[in-house]
Amino acid sequence: MGEPEGLEGRVARVDARQLEVVVGEETLALPMLGRVFDNKGEDKVPVAVGDRVLLRKRDGELGVEAVLERRNVFARRAAGQDSRRQLLAANVDRVVVVASFGNPPFSSITVDRILVACSFGGIESAVVLNKTDLAKGDECARISSTYLRAGFKVIPTSATREEGIGALTELLKDCESVLYGLSGVGKSSLLNLIQPGLGLKTREVSEALNSGRHTTAFARRWPLDCGGAVIDTPGVRVFRPWGVPPSELRLHFPEMARLGRECRYPACLHRKEPACAVEAAREEGEFPESRYRSYLEVLAELEEVYGGTAPTEI
Repeated sequence: MGEPEGLEGRVARVDARQLEVVVGEETLALPMLGRVFDNKGEDKVPVAVGDRVLLRKRDGELGVEAVLERRNVFARRAAGQDSRRQLLAANVDRVVVVASFGNPPFSSITVDRILVACSFGGIESAVVLNKTDLAKGDECARISSTYLRAGFKVIPTSATREEGIGALTELLKDCESVLYGLSGVGKSSLLNLIQPGLGLKTREVSEALNSGRHTTAFARRWPLDCGGAVIDTPGVRVFRPWGVPPSELRLHFPEMARLGRECRYPACLHRKEPACAVEAAREEGEFPESRYRSYLEVLAELEEVYGGTAPTEI
């Protein structure tokens, strides 16, 4: 490829200060030029997989000069005490939250946190329940029901038995999707079945940590034969939503948002306020306790980071 200027490309991988960018049918390893990296603002790293970027030459070197306008961002709060935004993907149609049974066990709080981040980013989401062959009793049906009633698409899968792969492939077809979840839930195994020949490495789950090792070391966008592309991401151990105003968290739990219209106070936080429709639904067993526990935990965390919430009475 010659030495063009003013090219547009799409980021396929982010690794420190170097990016892999797809331009036409070629993938180029390019640096981030000074202006991009120096103007990070609220972001830990200013470029995400899926970003559309502008390439130009500086001092004879082709690099990424600017990130073009995004239609959405999937992000979380950076690890540790860092309160900055960590970009996970950009310009996507859907985030597929992958959870599992067995080891690591299903974690409602992790799934719910990721779903909140998707809602806040204006991104459609779906839930994949992998390792169904390790589910106990009615565990899979019960958890599926919780998320189906909330309005999410749920796909049970078993990479070991190759079950649910057709439904997951259909979900990813002709879309820009992200697979995201805890370490060890089987994202790479599922992708290897969806895209034969991809050959992503998989590892056993750590018994001591009760979580998977980080098989995928960095986010990477893979084109799919069925159309579209999927961004495979490193597994996480903790997910913290970024930027969600505490007083708006209730709006990112769809079933809670629907019930909240019946509360006495428009700004009801569903935390022991009088005439709370969510509390009434809980008492009648119509609102799942797992989702309510997730809500309270995330609400307390957001209040600590971003300050208190609006009062229930005005």
